[in-house]
Amino acid sequence: MFPELTATWDLWIIGLAPSLLRELAGRLQELEGISNRANRKLNAAYGLATTKGRESAESLLDRALATMERLREVAEDLNRRVDQLLGDTR
Repeated sequence: MFPELTATWDLWIIGLAPSLLRELAGRLQELEGISNRANRKLNAAYGLATTKGRESAESLLDRALATMERLREVAEDLNRRVDQLLGDTR
């Protein structure tokens, strides 16, 4: 999907200590979980909007937006940590 990104990650992941790889894997799993929850909420809101009207979907959309904000926060944290790791391995 993103060959440039994959190639870059491959280059620096190889040299990371196992403990750092476990940390990275945990953070990526957290991102995946948050992303999946947001997708479920958005799909549910879409279903409500198409069957029961706008008002029914608004609360689900609000929760989905909050989940997306959390996803953004975790992604930013992961990016900061990856930058730290890259700085330590250069």
